[in-house]
Order: sequence, then C-alpha cells, then structure tokens
Amino acid sequence: MGIMVEPSRTGHPHSAGGPPGPSHQSGKVGEAIRRATPRWVLVCSIGLAWAAAVATALLLALIGGGVDALASGGRASGARLIAAAVLAVIAGLATGAGEWLSASASSQTERRLRQAVIARVFQLGPTRTRGRTGELLSMATNSVERTAGYRAAFLGPIAGALTTPLLVLAVMALTTDPGIAWRLALLILLVPLAIGGFQRLVRPIGAAYRRSQARLTSGFLEAVQALDTLVYARAADRTAVRLAERGEQHRRSLMRMLAGNQLLILVVDAAFSLTVVVAGGVLAAMRVASGQLSVGQGIAVLLMTVLVIGPVDVVGQFFYIGIAGRAHQRILGRHLGSGKIAARRSGTGVSQTGVSHTGDALVLEGVTASWAADRPVLSGLSLRVGRGEQVALVGPSGIGKSTVSALIQGHLMPASGRVLVDGMDTRSTDPALLRSRLAVVEQRPFLFLGSIADNLRMAAPDATEADLWRALEVAGLDGDVRAMPQGLETPVGERGRTLSGGQAQRLAIARAVLRDAPILILDEPTSEVDLAAEAGILEALGRLARGRTVLLIAHRPGAILAADRVVDLGALLEETR
Repeated sequence: MGIMVEPSRTGHPHSAGGPPGPSHQSGKVGEAIRRATPRWVLVCSIGLAWAAAVATALLLALIGGGVDALASGGRASGARLIAAAVLAVIAGLATGAGEWLSASASSQTERRLRQAVIARVFQLGPTRTRGRTGELLSMATNSVERTAGYRAAFLGPIAGALTTPLLVLAVMALTTDPGIAWRLALLILLVPLAIGGFQRLVRPIGAAYRRSQARLTSGFLEAVQALDTLVYARAADRTAVRLAERGEQHRRSLMRMLAGNQLLILVVDAAFSLTVVVAGGVLAAMRVASGQLSVGQGIAVLLMTVLVIGPVDVVGQFFYIGIAGRAHQRILGRHLGSGKIAARRSGTGVSQTGVSHTGDALVLEGVTASWAADRPVLSGLSLRVGRGEQVALVGPSGIGKSTVSALIQGHLMPASGRVLVDGMDTRSTDPALLRSRLAVVEQRPFLFLGSIADNLRMAAPDATEADLWRALEVAGLDGDVRAMPQGLETPVGERGRTLSGGQAQRLAIARAVLRDAPILILDEPTSEVDLAAEAGILEALGRLARGRTVLLIAHRPGAILAADRVVDLGALLEETR
C-alpha cells in the first residue's frame, strides 16, 4: 500500500488546497510577479524611447533646415553639423541602451519568476502538485519565459513606442507646422483602438494555442516517464500515434495564430500606416505649394511622419509577446496566488516555534480529512505518539494510513480537528519549520541523477565525507559502496537505476540519517523489495530509529515486529463512529 493507491485521491489533484482556481485574482497581477520586474525598468525603458524619438525628430528638423540652406546656395553651418552629430549619437545610444536594458531585465525577471514558481511548488508539497508534472514543467519554462519577456522587455518599450508619436508631433509643431501636427494627432488615435479591438478578436486563438501546447508538453513528458510500462504493455505505438495527433493539432493552432498575426499587420498597415503617410505627404505638399512651408520643412514633415508611424512596427510584437505574455502572466498568477497556503490559519493557541507541553511528539485530535469534499477518508480520528515511542500503523489498503502521513507532513490540512507535530499546529506553522522536525523514508525513494554523494548531500549540503560514510554505515550500505570502483562518486543513474531496490532503499535511509530529525516517518519502507532484502533494511531502520519517535506504516508482519505499539487504523476509525 502506498500513497498513490488510496481510491479517494484519484482524479482530485487540486482538492487539497492547491493553487487557486481561475477566478483567483482575476485581472490582477500578483505581488511576486510585480516584484520580479522593478518599476524603474519600466520608467527607464519609456524614458530611453522618448529620448531616442525626440533626438531623432530634432535631427530630422535640422536636416530640413540643411536642405533649405543648400537650396539657397549656402552651406550648413558648423554649429548645425555638430548639433546633428550630437543628436544622432544621443538617438543611437538611447536605442542601444533600451535594447540592452530590455534583454538584461528580461533575464533577471525570468530568474526571479522561476524561483517564485519553484518555491511555490515546494510550499504546496507533493500532494497538491501530484498529477501536474507536465503543467508545472510548462509553467516553469514557457510561462516564465513569456511572462518575463512581456513584463521586462515589452511593457516599457511598447508604452514608449505608443507615446513617442505625440512627442514627435510636438517637435513638428515647434519646429515646422503645428497645423499638420494636430491633424496627424487625430489619426494617431487609431493605434490603441486597433490594438484593443484586435486583442479581443484574437484572444480565443491564443487560448487555444496555449491549451494545445500544454497538452502536447504534458503528453510527451508522461510518455517519457512511463516508457517502460508502455513498451511492456505494447502500447508504445498507440501512444506515438496519439502524440503525433496532438503535435498536428498544435501545429494547426500555431498556424492559426500566425495567420491572425499577419492579418493584424495587414489591417494596421493599411488602415494606419498608409493613411498617416499619405495624409502627411499631402498636407506637406499643399503647404509647400502655397508657400507656407519651405521645401526643407516639407521634407522634415514627411520624414517625421514616417517616424510617427513607428508604433506600427511593434503592433506585430503585441500579438506574440503582449497577448501571450498576459495570458501566461495569468497562469503564473493563479499558481503563485498570494504566496501563502490559504488553509493555514493562526489562532489555534499553539506557537509556531513552540514545543509541545505534553510528552507526545505526534498528536491528531478529532481529525477529519479528505482529498475530495464529498469523500472523507478520515473522520474524527484521534491518535497520540509519545516522544521516543515507535508505533506501527496498520490497516487495509485505502483505509487512510498514508493520509495520516500526509497530515503529519503538512501536505494535507484537516477539515476539522488539529494535527500537532512536536507541539506545532500544521495549520499555523511555516511548512519549512514543521518539516525540519521530520525525516521521511518513502516506499519508493526518489534518487536524483548524480552520484551517491550528491544524493546524500541533498539532506545535508555541508556534510563531510566522513559524515557520509557514517550515514552509509548506519544504513548498512557502506560495504557495497566501498566495493564500487568510484565509491561515493558512483553514479546512481536516472532514479537510481544502477542500484538494486535494496541498495536504493538503504541509500534513502542514509539520507534520513543525515537529516537527523527527531521524528521519523516510515511509509511502507520495505514494500518495494523482496524478502531477502527486507531483513537488512529493517535492521538498518532499527539503527536509524534509536532515540527517535517513529511512525511506521506497514502491512508486512515482519516490518511491525519491532514496534512498541501496533495501531489498527480501521479499528480506531470504527471506534469514532
């Protein structure tokens, strides 16, 4: 029996107080997302865009004046040439600095967002994230990258690009012709209207693309993880066909999105760029013909008109970066939520850092808990484990033994009653503090890709080589490791494939030794090994358990013989009814 086989959990990965639903913080940006990109980045991006636009507009005005000077038979003055050179340098530096700032800020934002996403995953714990591997992987990679690009490399530059036409027209009004400037300003209003309307139009296309991408990512990851099972069940070909179909659906959704983007560019170019350029050209020509403007000023107006339509160049980016970035920002917002697990409340009368005033290390008082609201697993359960006591929790598969383990580890909050771990209420205690009191050996220990030493130091990063050998000795694995040519540096392979089941389990025990926590949770620690290996593992567990409080979840008779007390969970629950 293991943590995955209780039928009441199946199909409800989010029922244990997981990430907020889609309605959470609807339309709002979470604090963690806001902090990832400092406000000064947005301000500087807009300021640099403005500086580049104003410098360029003034440079065009000087060019128009130079044309008039040459047309009159004179030549450009030295002061005019110096001013033009200075303005060109300012425009170039501002443009380059803006691009550098966007790239640098995007990288930093991506790093901060990824840290926040991973920290939230660890805070939620395994029960609230089980079954969401593909979703979380996509979130920590694609969603983080898109959101970072949107907030750090898009918002500032596009805000600058959408406002610089007004600055260019202001320069036009001051240096050439205010009448043409205000007429063109009316046409500029078409840009935000076009963007807003098209955003509403293409939103369903973007949503379909993201759903398709998530399904493809999740399906491929699941197939890789279950490759052995698929091959043995002769289902690999069927899975390959299904993935190919998902890939084709994703390709079609991508092509629809690209088609929408091209339509946007076509519509905006036709409705805005052509209109503004033609209007600017016609107005400039009329003013030159009437003598109200010189030829040089007319050229300057025409050149500034081209500068005014610069925002059209970033409208295409709005589809790729803006719409997708906002959507992925909402995804991250739902995951990160408020940064706290809502089920945790203070006011229970137990200090977050205090220790129990009783002799009990583990206390469950009138606990009712479930993985789905309509199917309680435990109801009114009360259980106490004294300090230093070794208790075996037994019962048929699905009765709720691993639910008890999840409650103690803070992966699941009780619907009623309370759970105390070393005197700390799981509902009001920081998860990291709570879990610092616990060492856990699961039925399927997870070994990370790397060496034996790497896996041991997951529990104690500062452990010396002597510490590692002492832990291996307690686990009864030191002899096997010394016989390996590379010793502590022996690679364990993916999920410990180079080790036997018994060696992998003893390595997990050695990791728990280095954890050196006062309370030990053993969840079916011998269920994945044969009887020959079980005796050695139980002996190692006996050494690990000395001086510690132990809760042993087991069903094999041999695994419960050394317990001080055996608790039949089924009978205990029956007493509460």
